[in-house]
Amino acid sequence: MFTRILVCCAMIACACRATAADLDAGKAKVQQICSKCHEAADWKGQSEAQIQGKIQGVLAGKTKHPKKLDLTDADVANIAAYWASTTG
Repeated sequence: MFTRILVCCAMIACACRATAADLDAGKAKVQQICSKCHEAADWKGQSEAQIQGKIQGVLAGKTKHPKKLDLTDADVANIAAYWASTTG
């Protein structure tokens, strides 16, 4: 029984690391795409989830944006995590 619990915990820990946002990748995308029009202050007080939701709204066409964005789900997560980390 203990072995099963240990294996499950290890699997969960690996899954969490695999899906964790990459702040360096987020920073690179922000510098490449976002920072031409946006600053960290634009996201002040917003959580990672809120920022991610706003970006997804742009991608879904629900939120107007001057440029068409071509981002993967990982890009969105990375960008949101980076912006959230810079606004404290």
